[in-house]
Amino acid sequence: MGSTWKKPVAASLAGVLALGGLAACGNDSGSGGDDDVVTLSYWKSADTGRPDFEAFMEVVNKFNDEHEDIQLDVNTTPNDDYRTRLNTRAAGGDLPDVFQVWPGAELRPLVEAGAVEPIDDIEDYWLDSGLLEEGSFDEFTIEDNTYAVPVNSNPTHFIYYNKDMLSKAGYDSFPEDYDGFLQLIEDLKDEEVTPISLGNSGGWVLQSVYISTIADRFTGPDFLEDVENGDRKFTDPEFIQGLEVIEELNNMEAFNNDLNTIDSMQMIDQFLQEESAMVMDGNWAATEIIENKQEDQDIGITTIPLGDRNSISNTMGSASAINSDISDEKKEAAKEFLKWLYNEELFKELQSVGRIVPTNVENPNDELDPLINEMMEITQEAENAPVYDATLTPSLNDELENQLQALTLGEATPEEIGEALQKEVE
Repeated sequence: MGSTWKKPVAASLAGVLALGGLAACGNDSGSGGDDDVVTLSYWKSADTGRPDFEAFMEVVNKFNDEHEDIQLDVNTTPNDDYRTRLNTRAAGGDLPDVFQVWPGAELRPLVEAGAVEPIDDIEDYWLDSGLLEEGSFDEFTIEDNTYAVPVNSNPTHFIYYNKDMLSKAGYDSFPEDYDGFLQLIEDLKDEEVTPISLGNSGGWVLQSVYISTIADRFTGPDFLEDVENGDRKFTDPEFIQGLEVIEELNNMEAFNNDLNTIDSMQMIDQFLQEESAMVMDGNWAATEIIENKQEDQDIGITTIPLGDRNSISNTMGSASAINSDISDEKKEAAKEFLKWLYNEELFKELQSVGRIVPTNVENPNDELDPLINEMMEITQEAENAPVYDATLTPSLNDELENQLQALTLGEATPEEIGEALQKEVE
């Protein structure tokens, strides 16, 4: 997408970063008292207990054991708080040496502010080995420079459902159309079961898991680019239709009452405790569900049966970037860390716990849970839709998330949300 969409946020961040001087956490000297050791501060968002996070950190923590000349000072922050912390510290010129980033619109302001070091000089490390392909880096490439290495593909929308709870409501299979889906919700309510668990206290679930796919079923995949170019608007009827789906589900009491005060982990807990029959979440939830479900629970997976377009919002997942304002010695050490981390072992570990990786490592299909295999098949058969928070500017995405929360509280209508978003664009 073109740079016009991004400039206001990027320019603002650039100004603040310039004032802050982009100092690295822990300063630019080499190491903690040993001239032969380079110490790197590394920030990562944390989903403690989630199998993919544990697999990632297990590989990260091996680095210090295998490198006497480079030591990582690892600092993790809960996922819902990480973006706020990163942006606040970036604005204050206090970034760590290496830090987790997300692709697209979230990476761009940091790049345009000069906060992130290009890694074009080591890109061939993955390309020449055949581990990754040229297009793998696209979502972390801005203005012909690459800034991070992809680690996993991130489809953000699935419906996980309890087959036994649906069976008790009279369903042997998941409804194939939207009217049938709405009837399922009513029938579950008649059984005094909460149809869908939703934990939107962080604001991102309704945006990333729900509207990114639901709106795409009406707008098609080029909508956000067309809005950026001025060819379409958030007030267009097809986008409003997507918002009306969430309004309809909320008005018919498909969700738990505490949807805006619990988080995404708690909504999974509610689902696994059979306080609800369904939960909508991304691919990352599959491993958590498999890890924590009761032995006799039979869990199915599908997507919302809505519209004629079989699409799922999808983007590359998080990656690690290097602070541009650190010493050459630290930059070399940081690049060595990236080459060591984003290698076959990490990709295999993530794939073994059900994450979809963008690489050619052997797929252990016979070792994966059937739920994971089904999730992968659904993803392969679907068209990709853009994930809103990987495409919109941070300020516009914040507005969307706030407005979606307001929608569930009855404080905004779909039309008012469209107008508010369009005003933010203009």
